[in-house]
Amino acid sequence: MRIAFVLGPYKPGACGMSDYVNLLSGELEKKHISCCKISIDSSKALSFSSLADDLPEADLISLQFAPYAFSTNGLSGAGLQKFGQAVRQRNLHVMFHEIWIGAYPGATWREKCQGWRQKREILKFLEHSEPQTINATNCAALDRLKQQGVKANYLYMFGNIPFAPLCKDDPPKKNELQVAFFGTLYDSFPYPLLSRQLLSVSKTTKQAVRLVVLGRHREKGGLQALQNEAEKHGFKLEITGELKSESLSHCFQKSALGICTTPFDIMGKSGATAAMLEHGLPIIAYDDGDTPAKNLFVSGPFHNQVFLLNKEDKSELLIKFILKQTRPIFNGVSHVGEKMLEAIL
Repeated sequence: MRIAFVLGPYKPGACGMSDYVNLLSGELEKKHISCCKISIDSSKALSFSSLADDLPEADLISLQFAPYAFSTNGLSGAGLQKFGQAVRQRNLHVMFHEIWIGAYPGATWREKCQGWRQKREILKFLEHSEPQTINATNCAALDRLKQQGVKANYLYMFGNIPFAPLCKDDPPKKNELQVAFFGTLYDSFPYPLLSRQLLSVSKTTKQAVRLVVLGRHREKGGLQALQNEAEKHGFKLEITGELKSESLSHCFQKSALGICTTPFDIMGKSGATAAMLEHGLPIIAYDDGDTPAKNLFVSGPFHNQVFLLNKEDKSELLIKFILKQTRPIFNGVSHVGEKMLEAIL
């Protein structure tokens, strides 16, 4: 079997979707499935239109879709529709990492207007291409697609930080409650509410709170809000900057819990959060109410690892998880490889 992955500019190490495809291809090739990668990259004159004229010889074409992966304004134009018509009689898999913007209550009129155009383009593409399989990584995308009559199923998105065992002479500090932040620090996250939760846990465990901001970060507002909370409550704060994957894995293992500042309904598209979950960390997240509660869920392997700040108080369960002597390590790449094959075969 041969699978052709279609994605935006291919930049492993600098692009989450590229890392995703790179790791997934490697896993599938272990199962004797041949994989190739096709990049839609305007800077190299590689377009949906040119791809439509020269479709790959493959048993399955897997389109890894996020609107802004293919263009700066999130619109791919006539080329996407031409590609859709070209693959209509082919075995097509569409994986939605992101869909259209503006489909939430607090969206600006500009976001809603642009999102309407993106939605129209995406739905038209699906009508033209008639994919055999449609997946999405998160609750919000599944909810929005369902509202438009699109049948899509959930497919977990794994993290890209492999497990690297700690050295015996580098154990976690027992007197510190190390809290890991990995991924974007969104300024809309309720940092004061998080501080109250951490103070409560710290009081019970009798550990000083140490906040560790891992890797690159681009949201200055969120970082400043976190710094303000650290100063206000006497939390230690460390900002590591970019780290190698081995060092990140070690940091996860030395942490008591991780924080996801991505809203709960789209947490599934956060590879950073997936990496922390796969290392066995309990995760604190926040439900911003943009997706109906009845359509929210946590991926099966992690149903007891995610704790919401604004839901019923589950501090006892969180503390119990933090104090576990050992934590399960989850191979997300292998899991997704199996689930993807189940979905497309």
